[in-house]
Amino acid sequence: MPTRAIYEQTKAALKSREHPYRQMLEIASAGRVKLLEKDDLFTRSDIDNYLCIMLLMLPAANRQRGRDFLRMFRDSGRYPTLFPDSDDLFGDARLLTKYPDLERVSPDGPVKHSLFNVFKMLRPVVILDEAHKAYGARNLEANEEFARSVSRLDPSMVIELSATPNRGISNLLVDITGVELKNEEMIKLPVQVTSFTNADWHYTLAQAHDELERLDSEARSLQMSDGSYIRPIAVVRVERTGRDQRDGERVHAEDVREYLIQHLGVPEDAIAVKSSELDELADEDLLSGFSPVRWVITRAALMEGWDCPFAYLLVMLDNTSAQRAITQLVGRVMRQPYARRTGRELLDQCYVYCWNTRVSEAVTQVKRGLEAEGLTGLADAVTSNSTDFRRITVQRREGLEGKAIFLPLVLHQDGDGWCELDYQAHVLPRVDWDAIEAADPQRSLPDRAVRQSASVDVGEVPPVYHSETELNIDKTVQINWIARRLTDVLPNPWQAARIAQQFVQRLLAAGDTESEIYDRRSYLAFALRDHVVTQLQKHAEKIFRCKLRSGQIRFDLEAGQPNFRMVESYEIPISNDTALLTGNDGRQVQLSLFEPVYSQQFDSDLERNFARYLDEQKALKWWHRVAVRQRGDYYLRGWKQERIWPDFVALGGETNGKPHVLVFETKGEHLRGSPDTDYKQQVLETLQNAFNCGTMTVHDGPATGTFRLVFNEDEFPAALASLEGAYQA
Repeated sequence: MPTRAIYEQTKAALKSREHPYRQMLEIASAGRVKLLEKDDLFTRSDIDNYLCIMLLMLPAANRQRGRDFLRMFRDSGRYPTLFPDSDDLFGDARLLTKYPDLERVSPDGPVKHSLFNVFKMLRPVVILDEAHKAYGARNLEANEEFARSVSRLDPSMVIELSATPNRGISNLLVDITGVELKNEEMIKLPVQVTSFTNADWHYTLAQAHDELERLDSEARSLQMSDGSYIRPIAVVRVERTGRDQRDGERVHAEDVREYLIQHLGVPEDAIAVKSSELDELADEDLLSGFSPVRWVITRAALMEGWDCPFAYLLVMLDNTSAQRAITQLVGRVMRQPYARRTGRELLDQCYVYCWNTRVSEAVTQVKRGLEAEGLTGLADAVTSNSTDFRRITVQRREGLEGKAIFLPLVLHQDGDGWCELDYQAHVLPRVDWDAIEAADPQRSLPDRAVRQSASVDVGEVPPVYHSETELNIDKTVQINWIARRLTDVLPNPWQAARIAQQFVQRLLAAGDTESEIYDRRSYLAFALRDHVVTQLQKHAEKIFRCKLRSGQIRFDLEAGQPNFRMVESYEIPISNDTALLTGNDGRQVQLSLFEPVYSQQFDSDLERNFARYLDEQKALKWWHRVAVRQRGDYYLRGWKQERIWPDFVALGGETNGKPHVLVFETKGEHLRGSPDTDYKQQVLETLQNAFNCGTMTVHDGPATGTFRLVFNEDEFPAALASLEGAYQA
């Protein structure tokens, strides 16, 4: 077995007399099955009288993977009935005559009483589950070594089970197509792919919640008609799950948990997080009628080895790599409960909901995943889970150790002193909440959230694009349902209720019926929330700029408190195979504030190339790649709650006592014009103007600064033009 999860699943299946695996083995052996694990004792009598099945993890058979393999070679003395008695002087000789390649304690010593030698004598049938994982995808030498490791066991036969067999090593005997699996009613097809563009993740999650409610209603109806129990489960993929990774920008598991509980009314015990740090599914039997879990939140922990036929809905909130993740996780929701169709259309298919992904792209990826991956092992292309990481400490470059280096902060007046700007304390209290009203149904609800959906099937069936259909249910509009979707942006729940009620009244006055409002409730709630957010941001920006003009907010360098002083060192996680960043001349970069600098510290080629460009600038004293959201690293603030983490900060050489501070955010061309990019560009321009108009106290004179976005390599010279002018002054 390639992973512990698959090992435990297989073990549970073989132990259960109700499972088809065990039932077939019982038939083949006339009811004499003995299930063993690596450390279990067995005798010659067991071999002669039972069909013995031993479960092993792959490391136990692969010499490249260390100690588990070595345990198989240990002279344990645990299998006395399979070896000659200790007083049998010629026993080893007879054994070696029959099996000449058995391991010995020494070249001329006795035969090892090891599990490895037992295998060589018994010549078992070896079944490799997910065999492609054993060979690996990239290392030919490791592939050949594993093949040799298996061959050393002298198996009578090797059977590989794989969605993507290694055709260079394995002989393909049986190929089970997706159409055959569908005909056997083993999988839910078609896959209904729904994508929302120009919407935030809250809206996508709310739509998925509505879909799960429809599936749950259909499942309850099925149970009442024929007694079949199905509890539809949604799997939500997020961008972050780590305890210290919640930053308000990327979707975190706890963000989703809170939104489900506070705004969608999902009970707390119906939600479970599965990650490397937190496993709330460890002791949960998801197929039990007593399990309350209906939402599973993960990032990568369910990529492989997770099998729950009640999983129906995959929600992709990983906006940065959603298309790739679809092909990795769609197999997690495809197994049909009880391996038979229900006869209910809603329950005989599965669903993928994507955030900010074009449906045509999503359909292409799902189709490719279904056909290329054989409907199983869709996460096999992911290698990051098995990458070994280590934490290293990077230090100040020689010559800059111990030097006081300050960077400008956005500060707010605090009595006679100053403090760092706090959105909750310094901006929100000044908002005139009564001035924020509900959207005008006729003018203020543009069709921003676009829902696209399609059905994807196996074989030659083309995707079918279609519109949404709703079940006939009670359509009474609940004001509190809409208000709950505003409370994450409106701290006052009474204001949220006021705006929600005003909105519904305006819709009714405009001619909408209550039934029509209910049918569009998720979209309308999203549109209202979007309208409120837009109005709130306009008020917040006005407050920010007003305070900046009046001097209550300033963007300045400070030697006293509060200030931002660069640390002397910090830790970063680095994979063992990462390379050092080199310049265009092939040498390691020279001007980074911290060293060493690894290629893995950068998220794109644009960032790496910009770092190389900075490193060539003679006018620079140093540059630094900001470790995003790392405690102790640099960030800026604007008129939104979220911090702005620039990609690079740098310091130019002083001329006439004027230091030149540079702050850069790199964005690919595909992000130009997005709301997030526009906001950051406005903030950086505002802060640059404020900084260059201020008087710095650190260097007994004014400093200058450049704060800007960089979208492509053609913009590199313009980004550094101000530095060159300051250097030549």
